[in-house]
Amino acid sequence: MKQKRKIGSVTLCFLLAFLFLASSMFLIIGTDTAWGKVEVTRLNLTSADGDQISAMMYKPKAAQPDNKVPMVMLCHGGNDMFEQMGSYALELARRGYAAITWDYTGCHNSDIPTGTSETAPGEVSGLPTMGAETVWNAVKSLNFVDFDKIICMGHSMGGQYTMAFSIAHQQEVFLQLNLGMNMYGVPENQEHNFNFVNVLGVADESCLARSENNVSSLFQAEQIRRIFFADYTSEADALPQIEIGKVYMAAGSDGEEYTRTAYMPESCHAYYLVTNDAVKTVIYAITSQVGIGLDAGVSSYADHSKISTVWQGKDVGFALLFVGTVMLMFSIGAGLMKTSFFAGLCLSRTEVDPGFEKKTPLRYIAMAVLFIIPVALYRVGILASNKFLGIDISGLWLIGGTNNTYISWQWTVAIALLVFFLTYHFAWGKKHGGNLHTYGFATAEEKGFHFAYVVRALLFGLLTVGGGYLTFTLVCAYTKQGMHIATFMLSPINTNRTLCIIMYFLFQIPYFITSSLAFKSLGNIESGNETKDTLKTIGRGLLISIGGLFMLWLVFILILTNAHTLTSSPYFMTNRMYIYTIAILPLCIGMTVANALNIYLVRKTNSIWPGLFVALFWGSWIIISCGGMAKYIY
Repeated sequence: MKQKRKIGSVTLCFLLAFLFLASSMFLIIGTDTAWGKVEVTRLNLTSADGDQISAMMYKPKAAQPDNKVPMVMLCHGGNDMFEQMGSYALELARRGYAAITWDYTGCHNSDIPTGTSETAPGEVSGLPTMGAETVWNAVKSLNFVDFDKIICMGHSMGGQYTMAFSIAHQQEVFLQLNLGMNMYGVPENQEHNFNFVNVLGVADESCLARSENNVSSLFQAEQIRRIFFADYTSEADALPQIEIGKVYMAAGSDGEEYTRTAYMPESCHAYYLVTNDAVKTVIYAITSQVGIGLDAGVSSYADHSKISTVWQGKDVGFALLFVGTVMLMFSIGAGLMKTSFFAGLCLSRTEVDPGFEKKTPLRYIAMAVLFIIPVALYRVGILASNKFLGIDISGLWLIGGTNNTYISWQWTVAIALLVFFLTYHFAWGKKHGGNLHTYGFATAEEKGFHFAYVVRALLFGLLTVGGGYLTFTLVCAYTKQGMHIATFMLSPINTNRTLCIIMYFLFQIPYFITSSLAFKSLGNIESGNETKDTLKTIGRGLLISIGGLFMLWLVFILILTNAHTLTSSPYFMTNRMYIYTIAILPLCIGMTVANALNIYLVRKTNSIWPGLFVALFWGSWIIISCGGMAKYIY
């Protein structure tokens, strides 16, 4: 009888990775196109200044010159990318609307502006349009658009930009919808000659911070009430209170009547794009106003929960794409280790373990300290992105947005970990065999530094992450878009950002080196079962490095979504900490992968070098793939 051949763990991981990647393409494309009913087209538009604006258009196949359809222009919020508006675009497209969403000027794949055509404040609005004019010029050339039904919608900062566009194009815009924009900064004038919807989530952290923990009060602000009631002369106290969900009629300065409506879905600011109640609210707000695509059985906003949505299938596809990419990198790395060229990276484990002894108070104290450091220094670190240790470092950043706060957090944590390691080394480690070799700086079985080993480790890291990156890029080319999981975003790197890799690669070295050194204090997990020991080592490392941060984010979300408050704590209410606390999630997702790869390879090779370079390449990719460009470096 023939023996059954077992599939190796590396081969199995590789096969599962490609299964996930293939499934991701199936779900993303299938959902995005409404399974063949919608055409999705990637666009590169050119502004009046010659700058490129990256965009995506959703066109129902039924839309033809003899069957014109409404057009929705959607702009994402700060530090996001147009993929973040995909849930709204596809839901509207499957209901008979054309939709176009874009990376606003200077963000993600759109060029940093070289002129002022998109960045100059509007004469009436006082706000820039950030790509909306360029998109509008493209829309005007489409022969399947019903130009009596132009809808503009923006999330957060995108609401300001589309509002500016609507004010500048009042004769062309039928409806303006603001999602998570609190109307501060919008002019108090009578130039709002279009139908208007303002959507603020009941747990919108940005609004809670600006309204002393009461989102509904923003709908009663004088500014928005004057817009709702077209009353610019009465005393503010005499203006009526706005009822949520009620459709008001207001006279425009052109003598026409326009609708005004406010909605408060169950959502927070950062997650409007992945909260079904917010998606359904927007669908109802638009379809009920336009009179096209309203779901059967939905006659009022009270029925909006009956609206059917499919966008979740696309997000499942994104999750599979991410997991498949990570699994592919693990399998590539493990596979390379089996080749003759890279097998030499695996060094013998030293007999000496300089870490604290098992089940002793010192080891538990060390674990507690290492667990606390990332959490305790989060606020300090992220707020140090302009001045680090009193030194102005703003000129270092090539990428705009929260990306750089992650780096300043890493530097802050790295300093603390270095202090911890040096304290441990001189108090314990040195006396128990701690040296460069046992701490993982080894480059050969014998003593001495071998540069060739480091170069080989660098190549290993490049091939491991590069293999995942190239496969991910092929999937994105096929699906025509990058991916996001809530606020975590990942995409192929735009050519304008390629040289940024070097800078952000170097920026992250202190964190990953000090992390590896600090973990040496905990000693090795050795039970005789290598697989279980490896998994325990990775689990322990992730719990220490990321666990506390994840718990902080989870507590914040639970308070936000259940109590609908930020509390009065200065931690959340000052220095935009409500935004930076939400930003913990993408940090946790990205660093979980980086640290897991690093810890696995440190244990596998008994050297810090292969894991260090894999973590650096991965970390550079996730940091520079998205967000706004602060400057070009060539």
